[in-house]
Amino acid sequence: MALAAWRRKNNTMEAAVQSRYFVVAGTRDGERTPKGYVPIVLVGGGDEGCTEERVLVHVAMLKEPCMEGLLEMAAQQFGYGQQGVLRIPCDARQFHQMMVSVHSKSR
Repeated sequence: MALAAWRRKNNTMEAAVQSRYFVVAGTRDGERTPKGYVPIVLVGGGDEGCTEERVLVHVAMLKEPCMEGLLEMAAQQFGYGQQGVLRIPCDARQFHQMMVSVHSKSR
């Protein structure tokens, strides 16, 4: 319900909902994160250089082993004292595929 209200309120923001556990979010400042979601910035270093994408991940996904691995990688690369939004070293396309895969296995 909160996610639907958030999407309605922010209908000008480009957002694509993959599932209720994972949302591609815009980068507008001052946006409120819906209850039950954690904002994460994916930091990928592909052929085009360093890219960033902001996503919202449902807290239920944080217990998944793949997310635990990504959080450990984030701690190693950026440290435990990150300020602001949590940054994870992962290419956005790979992260999207991982989230869809985890969600489809849980069905």
